[in-house]
Amino acid sequence: MFIMVRSFVIILTSVTSLALAQSADDRGLPTRSVSPQPTANLNSLPPNVGALMRSNNGSLHRATLAMPDDPRLIKAGDVSYFSIAAPKPKTLAKHDLVTIIVREESSYSSDGKADAKKEAAFDAKIQQFPKIDLSNFALAAGIGATIPELRLSGTRDYKNEGGTDRNDKLTARLQAEVVDVKPNGTLVLQARKRIVTDEEEQLFVLTGICRVQDVTADNSVLSTQLYDLDVKKNHSGPVRDATKRGWVPRAIDWINPF
Repeated sequence: MFIMVRSFVIILTSVTSLALAQSADDRGLPTRSVSPQPTANLNSLPPNVGALMRSNNGSLHRATLAMPDDPRLIKAGDVSYFSIAAPKPKTLAKHDLVTIIVREESSYSSDGKADAKKEAAFDAKIQQFPKIDLSNFALAAGIGATIPELRLSGTRDYKNEGGTDRNDKLTARLQAEVVDVKPNGTLVLQARKRIVTDEEEQLFVLTGICRVQDVTADNSVLSTQLYDLDVKKNHSGPVRDATKRGWVPRAIDWINPF
């Protein structure tokens, strides 16, 4: 039923168009020419993906970007007034700049308790012990009326408790450079930032690997989307010196006598 209705609508539309065109010719009005509908080129061959990969050092991502459109397919823009061309994938080259938004939070908590007790006892007695008589060079009993004894006893009680509760948060915005592009299209990023305020100095160093698809339209990427992320923050100056432990407490902690 649906096919019959659709066929009737197509026939009615064609008849109406012909009638309007004939009426325009009779009145001498200009008519609009209709361009022929594009057809697929069935004789053309699709692009060779293997050849494109060989020419791009075996990278499937680069071969996909360099692959031309299949000539056998009809483009949507040729048959539709409302078709919007798909945006080309974003490409980044070596030495391009990318903004990294650092939002790192970590929480660590640990509790420990140790309770150890040890007891030991040692009881020894010498019943017989030979001695040499120098007058006749003979062996004789060397134990007198009093038998020597040895008794030892000891007790050790060890108790220890410890706990750790730490929360860290780092928020920053760094400009990174693309130092390398992998064969599969992933980006190797490196960022450095140095801030000097009076005698205080802060140095940020960040490295990581991300995908091109993770870079947003405003040319930024989150630090949580980076693989092999390495963030270092060094702080030097009077404030750091005031909060740093001296060598005596560090030596005592290293020896750990208790």
